[in-house]
Amino acid sequence: LKHQRDALVTANEQLQEKDQAKNEYVLRVTHDIKGHLAAIESCLDVVANGMLGPLNEKQRDFVGRAHRRTVKCMAFVMALLKLTRMKLSGRLDVERFSLRECVRSSLASVQSRAREKSIVLHHQIDPGVDEVMGEAVLIEETITNMLFNAVKYTPQGGRVGLDVTREGDFVQVRIADTGIGIPEGALPYVFQEFYRAENARAVERDGTGLGLAFAKQVVERHGGRIWAQNNPGGGSTFTFTLPNQA
Repeated sequence: LKHQRDALVTANEQLQEKDQAKNEYVLRVTHDIKGHLAAIESCLDVVANGMLGPLNEKQRDFVGRAHRRTVKCMAFVMALLKLTRMKLSGRLDVERFSLRECVRSSLASVQSRAREKSIVLHHQIDPGVDEVMGEAVLIEETITNMLFNAVKYTPQGGRVGLDVTREGDFVQVRIADTGIGIPEGALPYVFQEFYRAENARAVERDGTGLGLAFAKQVVERHGGRIWAQNNPGGGSTFTFTLPNQA
């Protein structure tokens, strides 16, 4: 048993070393790609804005396609960079911040997109919930990303709700929608990097598959947990908790 335990410890250490090397390699490569993409995007901006002269309709169409693809690719690279940096650093710069204000800022960020789709965006925050300990920027980005997902995968005229409650030693953030839901077979994998359920790919082909992986990293590094479930009446609910250390 001691020999088996030692072998498992050694194997685990080797896996951690390989994972570290992989993350460092991904960080270097994506950083280099980001530089090239930024140069391409800036050149396309100049051409698309007519600074080098007027474009005919066909030229505008092709330059526009190239620009949109470059912007999507840049978004993917930036998401991958953030996720990899978080894995490598393994640390958080925590401070006391207002979760209430963080939620309001996230709601404001997605309001216009919800309005475009005639989606009712509502929220409720328990009166006793306000300050928590954590990295405010990461928490706000996590909530914003999850709200954008809910709006993106909810059809025209639907509803998206955000509820923040105190649950014992934790604060719980719950985002529910009336959207397309998650296939039951996909539920165990939705927080894996690059994974996208089949029905999500049908709605938007070019998603990164990194948003929920990023959310999981942020929440777990704060000492909370995150999960997803389907609603009985349709749509899905994503929930995460944060320690109530304020």
